[in-house]
Amino acid sequence: MSDNNKQKVILITGGTKGIGKEIAFKFAEHGHQCIITYGWGSIEDDDFLNEFKSRNLPEPYLKQADVINSEDTIDLMNEIKLRYGRVDTFISNVSFANLVKGIDDYSEGSLLKSVEYSCWPMIEYTRQMKKVFGAYPKYVIGLSSHGPDRYYKNYDFAAATKTLNEVLVKYLNYHFYNDDVIFNILRTRPVITDSLLMTVGKEWKDFIEKYDIPGTHVDLEEIAKVTYMMCSGLMDGIRGQTINADKGYNFIEGYSYMYDKREEFGI
Repeated sequence: MSDNNKQKVILITGGTKGIGKEIAFKFAEHGHQCIITYGWGSIEDDDFLNEFKSRNLPEPYLKQADVINSEDTIDLMNEIKLRYGRVDTFISNVSFANLVKGIDDYSEGSLLKSVEYSCWPMIEYTRQMKKVFGAYPKYVIGLSSHGPDRYYKNYDFAAATKTLNEVLVKYLNYHFYNDDVIFNILRTRPVITDSLLMTVGKEWKDFIEKYDIPGTHVDLEEIAKVTYMMCSGLMDGIRGQTINADKGYNFIEGYSYMYDKREEFGI
């Protein structure tokens, strides 16, 4: 994608809200054609498309498709083949996991369902592209968080799926290396989205605004910029890696920081 004058085809699953939508905006700003999938009843198509129109951006192609439904996947790929003939970049953005409030919420079915939604599409969609288009995408990007390394409320299964993706991306890069498919994961610190607040609770936003470190907040556009750069051709030497976009927050947060700033925060 280093040739920005050439339109590329970008597939973003679950791209109608939050991080996925902001990534779509960023690719559209550079003139690329976005294909965005969404779950049943999650948006009003016209309202979403008007957001692109109001920004004078190319209109994306919207498609309702459940990422774990094989019929939806095949139908999606066939429509993409008919309209565009290929996918150059695949952003595996759907993340779904059952909330875990305690050990009684642990069940095999819930864990497997979380893996099925949050991990499997990165593999299955990529394989289906080769079957339908005759070629893999050049870039496959998965989204992660700091969940694998630290505790977040209700986040057990979500963190487990992030961990699995961060391990699998190394193996996927190995298996697809000769096909010149570049797999990477973008890991960010928590960003205030509807999805996050549904997981950790709406009170999180007020808490973070009170105790957050000024200047270290990573906003949606910054995440979108990093994602775009990872697919630009300028970072092709980085493969099978988990890239942290946290502005150094991972190092400076915690009890030591809170202690150091206790007077400022009135603790």
